[in-house]
Amino acid sequence: MVKKILFIEGTADDSNGELRKGFRILFEKKLKDKMPQIIMGNDKNSTARKFLHSKMPSAYALMDLDGKEIRNKNSIEELKTNDLSKFNRTHQRDFVFYMVQEMEAWFLSQPEILQEHFTDLKSTKIPKKNSQFIPNPSVFLQKLVKNTKKGEYHKVKDAVPLLCKLDIEKLMVDFDDVKKLIETLNTI
Repeated sequence: MVKKILFIEGTADDSNGELRKGFRILFEKKLKDKMPQIIMGNDKNSTARKFLHSKMPSAYALMDLDGKEIRNKNSIEELKTNDLSKFNRTHQRDFVFYMVQEMEAWFLSQPEILQEHFTDLKSTKIPKKNSQFIPNPSVFLQKLVKNTKKGEYHKVKDAVPLLCKLDIEKLMVDFDDVKKLIETLNTI
């Protein structure tokens, strides 16, 4: 059996919650016995470096795209190509997947989980547009929930339970790279 590794941009520090566990629970919903070993890469450069230096033939990366001007699917593809070029890895496009723009865009795409987590959040404050096109989703989410009883959004402490509640099927419909990642990992 080929051992798969998935390097994910995000902190390995578990003092505020285990981000790796949140991603594992989310992806297990579709991957079950085909789950890769998940290694948190910390920031984007560290994640890319770990991925690039991996000796494993079945190594993959999941990173933020961080595009300020994402307006449509064409601009997403252009940003992906530019990002891969920065690391001299355009030939590895099938091994690198992106959270467009950040994992917080995933949360914003499923407002019901935000309302469940931030119980006094008004659904009318959550934008109805495609969350892929919200610049800086983490900043947007921080502003959205800052006046709730839970207070400010914490990128790890809040993300872990939110990741666990996400509907992976909906994510696969709304985010092309989530669908491609799940399909790729399921075929190996």
